[in-house]
Parts: sequence; C-alpha cells; structure tokens
Amino acid sequence: MKTARWKNTALALVLVVLVVAGGVALWRTGLLGILSTRDRLINLLRTSGAKGPIICIAAQFTQVVIFAIPGEITQFAAGYVFGIWRGFLYSIFGIMLGSAFNFLFGRVVGRPTLERLMGSGTMAKVDTLLNSAKGKSAVFLLFLIPGTPKDAMCYGAGFCRLKLVEFIVITGLARSPALFASILLGSQASRRDYDAMVLTGIVAGAAIVSYYIYERRRSRKYAAKSGDGSLGQ
Repeated sequence: MKTARWKNTALALVLVVLVVAGGVALWRTGLLGILSTRDRLINLLRTSGAKGPIICIAAQFTQVVIFAIPGEITQFAAGYVFGIWRGFLYSIFGIMLGSAFNFLFGRVVGRPTLERLMGSGTMAKVDTLLNSAKGKSAVFLLFLIPGTPKDAMCYGAGFCRLKLVEFIVITGLARSPALFASILLGSQASRRDYDAMVLTGIVAGAAIVSYYIYERRRSRKYAAKSGDGSLGQ
C-alpha cells in the first residue's frame, strides 16, 4: 500500500511539473502568444510544411490543457489552413488527446492540487456542472451545450465514475458539432466565401437558440411536475 501510494504521489508530482514547465516554456518562447492570435497561428501552420499537421494537433492539445487559450482560434486556423476534413481530423485528434490528459491528470493529482492550479472559483463551477449531470447522456449534453467550460470540466471529470475510454468517446461526439462549425468557418474564410460564412453563422446561432428554448421549456415542465408531485404527497 505504501509503495503504491508513493508511486501515485511521485507520478502526480511529475505531471504537475510537466504542466507548469510546459506552460512556462510556451510563454518564454512566444508560442503561447501565437496560439492565442489567429493570424499568427495561421501563418505558423502555413509555413511549417510537413510539420504543419503535427503542430496543428499539438496546438489543439495545448489549447485543451491550458484552457485559457480560446479553442475557437486554434479550430478556425485548422480549417483555414487544412480545409474542412483534414482540419477536423487533426483538431478532433488533438482535442481528444488533451481531454484524456486532463481526465487522467485530475484523477492522479487529486482534488486539492487541482484546486490550487485551477482556482477554487473555476473548480466550484466545474463541480456544479458535473454534479448536475446524472448519467452518460447528461454528460453528453453538458459537453454539447455551447459556452460551458469543457476543457476545465475534463479535469474535474477525472473524479467521476466514467472510464477513460467512455469519457473520450462521449465528449468527442458531443464536441464534434461545434468543432465542425468552427472548422467550416475557417475553411470558408480561406476561400473568401463570406456568404457561406454568414449562412453557417445563422444556422449555428439558430441551433443554439433552439436548444436553449427546448431546455428552458423542458426544465419548466420538470419543475411543474415536481411541484404537482409534492402537492399530491
């Protein structure tokens, strides 16, 4: 038992050092700024030749691990440089790798360490969202909804009962629609197809609004039924 606990502690320490050192290295080399700036990232991917796909995957991975980096920038750049299908393939692969890392990181380092790294406010928000998700379908909807802190939730999901493979499949499928929309916009922008971009934006916006209206009505019906049930008792 003591040996196993020591190994887990050593592994947790190594992972924390790797994350902190990686973040510092990205900042010192200027790569953190590139990943946060659309035009600079597009230029890097374009001029990297055969290394471009690897850099694209690494950019998506890094964006998930360091969740302060806007995912829309790295996804748009992937579509702009590589087109719809290659951009989507590279992006989803990098995102799934990053999600798996976050999931395992949270599970290995434990909650106290994660709170220190993420901040108690962010962790509390993650807790609220994940605690409201009962079952795999709820987790899927949670990662499907636009605006939720998906990358941060991957860290917190390490404490749930889901297995790693289940988590990656569920969240990968849930992330795909929004990811595809960002990739599509980037691809359309590279072709200067602004009419298509407007149409894509309208469709995506309509889908988001429709989902929120549906969820709001469903929540009201559920609350009404719960109220009727309590009165009947």
